[in-house]
Amino acid sequence: MTPNFSDNKFHNIGVAAKGKNFEPLARKASEVSDPAQLAFDPNFTELGRFVVTRQPKDIGAFKTPGLRDISLTAPYMHDGSEATLLDVVNFYDRGGEPNPYLDGGITPLKLTDQEKQDLVAFMESLTGQGTGSPTRAELQDPGKEASR
Repeated sequence: MTPNFSDNKFHNIGVAAKGKNFEPLARKASEVSDPAQLAFDPNFTELGRFVVTRQPKDIGAFKTPGLRDISLTAPYMHDGSEATLLDVVNFYDRGGEPNPYLDGGITPLKLTDQEKQDLVAFMESLTGQGTGSPTRAELQDPGKEASR
């Protein structure tokens, strides 16, 4: 674990699997010679890391983000499908979305309501305060930093 509370690795937790059949998509993506073409094509974004590596194990895998200042970055998941931190905890509690490429570490957690609230409170506590701490506006506007 790093100071940002991330393993900085790529995992398929099932977000991209919602209603998707990866096989035909991966076959079609394999026919495209330039990965850069795929990275910005909305038809292929759910393939995740596969777009770069072309390794089947990477289908639907996305990089684990850090948790620092996580309460400022809603909506959550790579596709914005979870509106709140509690929604994220509930997603993990269900064990993600089943699919053939789901990371082996993703299983139902069976958390109590109190444990879920405690997890949300912990994640919220990772948001900085005071001078130098980011605000949501600063996180949303990359040009703002350049104008300082």
